[in-house]
Amino acid sequence: MNIVFDPWLPHWALVLTIFFGATVILTCLVRNWRSGIPRMLAVVAVILLIANPLRREAETTPLDDVALILVDESASQTLDSRDAVTQDATTKLQESLTNLSGVETIVSRFTGADETLAVASLSQSLADIPRNRLAGVFVVTDGQAADAADAKTFPPLEAPVHIFTTGAQNEVDRKINLVTAPRYGIVRQSVRVTFRVDDLGPNEILLSDRQSAQVTLRIDGAEILSERVPVGTEAGFDVPLDRPGQLIIELEVEERRGELTTRNNIAVLPITAVRDRLRVLLISGEPHPGERVWRNLLKSDAAVDLVHFTILRPIDKNDGTPVEELALIPFPQDELFIDKLEEFDLLIFDRYAYRGVLSSFHFDNIARFVDNGGAVLIASGPEYNSSLSLAGRRNLSFILPALPSGGAVEETYRPEVTELGKRHPVTADLDDEDIWGRWLRLIPVTQTRGQTLMSGANDGPLLILDRVGEGRVGLFLSDHVWLWARGFDGGGPHTELLRRIAHWLMKEPELEEEALALRTEGKNLVVERRTIENSVDPVMITRPDGATEEISLAETTPGDFTARIENAQPGLYRATSGDLFAIGSAGLETTPEFQDVVSTNAKLEPISNRSGGGVFNVRRSNGANLPEIRRVRENAPDFAGHNWAGLAIRNAERVETVRDAPFAPAIVWLAVIALSLLAAWAIEGGRVRSAKNER
Repeated sequence: MNIVFDPWLPHWALVLTIFFGATVILTCLVRNWRSGIPRMLAVVAVILLIANPLRREAETTPLDDVALILVDESASQTLDSRDAVTQDATTKLQESLTNLSGVETIVSRFTGADETLAVASLSQSLADIPRNRLAGVFVVTDGQAADAADAKTFPPLEAPVHIFTTGAQNEVDRKINLVTAPRYGIVRQSVRVTFRVDDLGPNEILLSDRQSAQVTLRIDGAEILSERVPVGTEAGFDVPLDRPGQLIIELEVEERRGELTTRNNIAVLPITAVRDRLRVLLISGEPHPGERVWRNLLKSDAAVDLVHFTILRPIDKNDGTPVEELALIPFPQDELFIDKLEEFDLLIFDRYAYRGVLSSFHFDNIARFVDNGGAVLIASGPEYNSSLSLAGRRNLSFILPALPSGGAVEETYRPEVTELGKRHPVTADLDDEDIWGRWLRLIPVTQTRGQTLMSGANDGPLLILDRVGEGRVGLFLSDHVWLWARGFDGGGPHTELLRRIAHWLMKEPELEEEALALRTEGKNLVVERRTIENSVDPVMITRPDGATEEISLAETTPGDFTARIENAQPGLYRATSGDLFAIGSAGLETTPEFQDVVSTNAKLEPISNRSGGGVFNVRRSNGANLPEIRRVRENAPDFAGHNWAGLAIRNAERVETVRDAPFAPAIVWLAVIALSLLAAWAIEGGRVRSAKNER
């Protein structure tokens, strides 16, 4: 029974009444304390009559206490038969709770492919349970939680949280973590990548059996080195960056015998290699209207350092002209073509004819420069078919894809992209091909190798690209690209064309004609293969779990083939097609779920400790052995012991009906008021005498 008030006056009026009554009581007590006491009783009775006290009686129904079983079904629970242990523990726990009278069992399950959010799942499950009925929580898990930091600030519960771990007591695992992982580097320089290999036992304790482990470094799938490094200490490799673009760095440590999984034995780092500056050497020969086209294009690119020389005559010509008037500075042929040639990324000869400035030794060095990875472009004119042609230089001719075959063809034609060129990134998708302006000259050649991407008059080769050794060579068989730059006959995409040619020669990854890539679209993984061939072989895919599969690709646009893996399993994928290699990920590259897999108490123990619960390892072989489940009074000092786990007795009730009755009838309050006032009158009138006065 509860006492409640239902006043006849508004609250503000009741407060004024109480204040006025208190004033009257004090006044009466001060004037005559004997009569003041009954008057006080009368005032109190008036106030209670106005306040209208009621007896509230409720009919209630006892409610069962609630026990929550939170089951971890994340990906790490599939390791080492933990899922079987989890299922067995959940079944036995339900049976034990069913045998306890007055307990309702709720089972909630949570998953995690990329990471386990155990603390968040606990909060979400508790949100639907009345806290006054919660008797206890049992979390069946391996103890791994990506949100373990939130466990330290988790609000305390009035019921115990017990942790049942499912890992084996002797489990071990090896993992590798990147310590220093630069995302960018400079081409032809090395970057330092540091890492740490750890062997972990139960509760993520570092194992004391110090040993070394073999770590392999791969770049784009190709093994670079393999060395043994000490376990438990920081180590590092110097990674060479030999080409621009993104390189996939893999560090893989050998498997430890008996470890839980090898999915965390590999660390992947994409590094973007950029050129510090693109260095281009441009040698111009005979003056012509398009001489400045190449110069203007290269000077407009902020990433290019351009060195430009124009050679108009041989330096040994004896015509009486003073040497100081031949050039602003002496031409440093030996410095450029012997000492510093390897410092350049691209060498361009623009209508250059042999004038005795460069010797056979210089041309020999240029050939070696290309063979070792450099690039040469010859933008030719009529001089290419003359006796002074660069094609006549024995050492240089070995790397050229075509040799002169007659005088220049002087007739109008529209440059066209060949069928091969429509599949090649350099010339594919150039704008407005149907309305390109005409050119007026083409140099006829006999092609010996290379790829013809553009043709001119009589279908003669106009643009030929070729690979020589580790380097590349380009041959542009007309000097009339400047007509497009001037807008002649409508012009054409000269800037984009020349830029693509230069960057292909400098091995820009986006312009490679043979490429393989993996990318994600939502939950799907897309395999992309670019080629200049009419068909491609199936791509071999290695999934995150180590399984391999051949996937056939379909052509979407000329030269582009794709395939799609629907709802791809999260993790790291590798793809190979011939010599091509690609790596990609669905979801996270290295998922937290498989980064730390050893069963542990430490991450969720703060929640259990603050609630008075316990932590128990319930695994026995591939089954579960649970502690005894007991009912414990709500204010008990402990809710867990060595081999028992307790549930708080909450004694929650549900109110069915509520009935209010007056604390006393109004006639009672009126009688009290009347009797109190009568007593006060009698005392003040002398009708009530004390015993002392009577004697």
